[in-house]
Amino acid sequence: MPGEIMLNPLQVESEIIRLSGVLEERVEDYSSNIQAAAEAEAAWKRAFAQAMIDVIASAGGTRMTVAEREARVEILTTDDHRTHLVCAALAKATKESLNALDSQINALRTLAANQRHMIGGPGA
Repeated sequence: MPGEIMLNPLQVESEIIRLSGVLEERVEDYSSNIQAAAEAEAAWKRAFAQAMIDVIASAGGTRMTVAEREARVEILTTDDHRTHLVCAALAKATKESLNALDSQINALRTLAANQRHMIGGPGA
């Protein structure tokens, strides 16, 4: 098959070790990213609530539709909302990266087991 890459057992083991290190780093990244996303969400919700109070108070008895109040609040909290969405997206991307790394490591483990079986090594 064109483009095939053949790995010997030592290369497979080395790649598993390398990817395991990357996985550990990514777990730390995910932990930080998910915390940042939670803090950004809390900040946005607090800003939203405060803005809603401010919008209602500023109406001074003037009737305003729910949609108009929500639109005014959204304008006031756009930056907080954007920060929350970006942090959440980053956390999700990091989690997907973790899943991909885990799949790669599992594929290499399968390859290592197949190689051991073919040569009759330990664990065969």
